[in-house]
Parts: sequence; structure tokens; C-alpha cells
Amino acid sequence: MRRTTTRLKMDEALPLRQAQEALSFIKSATKKTRLMPRLDSSETALNYVENMLSDVKRARQILTVGSQLELMPLQSDSTEKFAPALPENLVIECKFKEGSIVVHLYFLKFRRGVKSSGGILDAFKKDTAAGHMLVHNGRLAEVKQELVFQAPLGSMASDLDSLDQAASLLIDVVGQLHAFDSM
Repeated sequence: MRRTTTRLKMDEALPLRQAQEALSFIKSATKKTRLMPRLDSSETALNYVENMLSDVKRARQILTVGSQLELMPLQSDSTEKFAPALPENLVIECKFKEGSIVVHLYFLKFRRGVKSSGGILDAFKKDTAAGHMLVHNGRLAEVKQELVFQAPLGSMASDLDSLDQAASLLIDVVGQLHAFDSM
């Protein structure tokens, strides 16, 4: 059996959702190694190893898919847990890059009556006065302000806990943004 090593490219960012999904499979595999059943038959041993390896393979598949480069707004279906709903003009992007968690907050100003067709968007990209433009929920928006937070993760042993803490921290940041937005 040939040994396979999977590594993330140092310059590749990994979205938080993707990292959390891989983390859940890694935790499941490590839990199975600690709770080893009594191996009284070859079939039991084979099932045990297959179950553990399936979690490792799933984590590896998630990590080798590559990162998603588009913005992932909190108004998407997977973030319905945020209540009250976030302001429409706020987009949060969370990624892991070079051993750090990186959070981008984008405050947007929507362009009225402008469709997101390629030609119009390209024209805005060339206009230096227009600022950074992006398409958000099918509408053309100008990035009015961008805030970037970056925090290094600790050693590999503490990275699993750090990932959970980072997710909790992001939920706290969202709560603070709600408080700030309501002022």
C-alpha cells in the first residue's frame, strides 16, 4: 500500500465552511481511534478500520476539492441561523490561509438600475472612480468599505479547538455587527 500525503498549498485560502466540514470528519476519525471496540473477529476489525478510513477519506476529499473563490454572503441558505437577518449591504467572507484565519467584511452600496451583465460590470471595473465592484445576489454593488481581520492559528494539536473557537468568534462578530447596525 502506497502512502499518500495531502497538503494544502500555502497560498490557497480555505473557506471556513469547508474547513469545518473537514474538521467534523477528522474529529469523528480520531474519536473512533480512542473508542476502539473489542476486535474479536476479522469482520469486526475490518468494519472498524473501514469506518475510520471512510471519515479520513471524506475529510481529504473536502480539502482537495480546492477553495471556493467567490464571496459567500451570509444571506445564503446555509446561514439562516443568523437572526435577525443581517443587513443586505454586508458580506462576510471567512477563509483559512497560510496558517491563519482571515475574515473580510465588505460594506456594499448597490447601484440602482444596473444589471450585472458582463459588459456593464467590466465597464465599472475599468472606472477607477467607481471603486471595487462585485455581484451580490445578482445585483451589482460597490464595496464602500472593506475590513480585514487575520489571526494565526496555533500548533496542529490546538488547531482543531482553534477552528471551533474561530467559528464561535465569527458568530460573536456578527452579533456585534447587529448591535452596531441598529444604532
